[in-house]
Amino acid sequence: MGILWVMDEFRLKKAETLRKKGTPPYAATFDRTHMLGEGRNLSDGTKIRAAGRVMLFREMGGMIFATLQDHTGRLQVAWKADEIPEEEFRNVLEFVDLGDIIGISGERFTTKKGEPTILVKEWTMLSKALRQPPEKWHGIADQETAWRQRYLDLMSNRETYDRFLFRSLFLRRLREFYWAHDFIEVETPVLTNAASGALATPFVTHHKGYDLDVFLRIAAGETFQKECLVGGFDRTFEVARCFRNEGLDPSHLQDFTMVEHYAAYWDYEQNMAFTEEMLSIILKDLMGTTKLQIPNREGKLLAVDFKPPWPRASIAELIQHDCGIDIRSTATADDLRKEITRKKIHLEVDIASLERGNLIDQLYKKVSRPKIVQPTFLTNHPTDLSPLARLNDDDPAITDRFQLVVGGWEIVNAYSELIDPVDQARRFEEQAKARAKGDTEAHRKDDEFVKALEYGCPPCSGLGMGIDRIVALLTRQTNLRDVVLFPLMKPLQKEPNGSGTIPSSSSPHTMSDIPLLQHADYGHMLPAAHGLLKAHALQTHAHLIATGAAMEAFAKKFGGHPETWKVAGMLHDLDWDKLDKDFEQHCGKPLEEMLRTVEAPQELLADIRAHYAEKYGAEYPLNSMLRKCLYCVDELTGFIIAVALVRPSKKLADVEVKSVKKKLKEKSFAAQVRREQIMACEEMLKMPLDEFIALTLDAMKKVAGELGL
Repeated sequence: MGILWVMDEFRLKKAETLRKKGTPPYAATFDRTHMLGEGRNLSDGTKIRAAGRVMLFREMGGMIFATLQDHTGRLQVAWKADEIPEEEFRNVLEFVDLGDIIGISGERFTTKKGEPTILVKEWTMLSKALRQPPEKWHGIADQETAWRQRYLDLMSNRETYDRFLFRSLFLRRLREFYWAHDFIEVETPVLTNAASGALATPFVTHHKGYDLDVFLRIAAGETFQKECLVGGFDRTFEVARCFRNEGLDPSHLQDFTMVEHYAAYWDYEQNMAFTEEMLSIILKDLMGTTKLQIPNREGKLLAVDFKPPWPRASIAELIQHDCGIDIRSTATADDLRKEITRKKIHLEVDIASLERGNLIDQLYKKVSRPKIVQPTFLTNHPTDLSPLARLNDDDPAITDRFQLVVGGWEIVNAYSELIDPVDQARRFEEQAKARAKGDTEAHRKDDEFVKALEYGCPPCSGLGMGIDRIVALLTRQTNLRDVVLFPLMKPLQKEPNGSGTIPSSSSPHTMSDIPLLQHADYGHMLPAAHGLLKAHALQTHAHLIATGAAMEAFAKKFGGHPETWKVAGMLHDLDWDKLDKDFEQHCGKPLEEMLRTVEAPQELLADIRAHYAEKYGAEYPLNSMLRKCLYCVDELTGFIIAVALVRPSKKLADVEVKSVKKKLKEKSFAAQVRREQIMACEEMLKMPLDEFIALTLDAMKKVAGELGL
């Protein structure tokens, strides 16, 4: 019975009472004559049997009103005391709660206020809810709760429900378009012997039966679909879940859905025309227009028009226009690295180990992609950037490839396929050498695929499109988790075996705390955070390093992501030196511009602004454990540094908890420190002041050398 502490005891007793009365609180079935949405349009007097979840419930004199909801909408129902037996009327009041699913039968009528309503003659409990629903059914405001408990988000936010309905309709229309153009849907392996088809780091797992390590696919069966063409299929497509063991941010998920198609005897020009037609027709069918507003990578809405024809741009010309580097004149990776360094262009990756193809890709993403707003075909990709694409007949330095970019987002990647087995084997060898030098995203060799090509593959062109990404754009979402029904989340708590568990009744956290224990991860920003500190935080360097160390320690205590919390601590006052103690500008535009240079996710800026509660409290509340910890520890790390500096040794090793507490009582010491913010640990974190100071001090002592203390 350890789980019952999270249930409503009164609701549980009601369920038990219903059982004793011979009425099961969980029914097997219920025959409906109408959906609730249909009921609104029926004529008065029409008999109806319907079912739904209780969203509103109130008693008014001799009547009880409730609002039921199903997938078609909401409809009011009513019980009249003089229309049903007195005991039945009392049973409604006694046993029905918000969130319950009930079945009703009665007659349609219209109230004096013009509200379509069902006068209930009979009702039955179909599913007794044992937990209180979201307050007032106004929707799930906390984003993480919406991801972690999507069912609550769906039942209380019609916008969320409609978003996932749109996703389903988009996939349905996509399949119908393929079928109408003679494409055959195929299924290809999820577990593969070689992770090929894209530049990405795969997930690795072990196949016990074969005693062999295998990979989760990183693309929707690219090599397998081309093998289908070798075998005689003419056009194939697959909508597939794919997996890439890479960084997690609002625009990237490690497991995602994409569609790939391949057409024999097409080249990339024909594929481009097909893509224009397919997307423009689907959007016109689903949305009624090709003129839309979509969010760019910063979340700003942009007006775009998907009406063909779409403009085309050469990647080399685009990069040269945007930063002055002509990639056509940089024959080697070293040549390109020198140009990037000479132009003082900062990429968010370690460029030392990247080969020329990945360097070009990172450079393009930095200087050109954010500027592309209207749907644009990007063409003429360098050969070393496209290991599976066909060489251009007129210029073998480039490939017959295109990408569709809109609003700074890459939507489609496609090319004329490489069908020459000798050339393919050579390119796989080059990719293998790149991997040996440290490029973890380079292609692995796929000897079986080369063997298939040796039997002869027809000329063909293929395409890959990210379903999550295009649905996010069309529904104006900036985080891909908002278009994935059940995104992968870290467990709230872990047992030694790694399984997620509900906290026991002895847990110090209340139910309202639970959604705050986990947080969106941006731990991949740690190297960039160190770079930003070196560039912008000379005077506050020690404070930021100390806060980062303390936040890392608190993450481990509260079950957060240590590197994510550390990044928030390291960068929370990044703009302070530049502002010369200008409180009004703190966490404003200057900080936003600094973070933009490393393409920091919006969650990071939001978490930083939350610690400046006086200015940003309304927009960025202290509604996560990360934010609460940062708010409390910010003042404490600076205070502990001040305490260390007045010690004879000026060393943290000589600072104790009692000395910190003693100095806190001296109002004249470090008077600028907001002591109430430190003391808030007891209420916000449910942590005694002594423990709060001890944890922070211990974390700071571990980085004392870096702090110079």
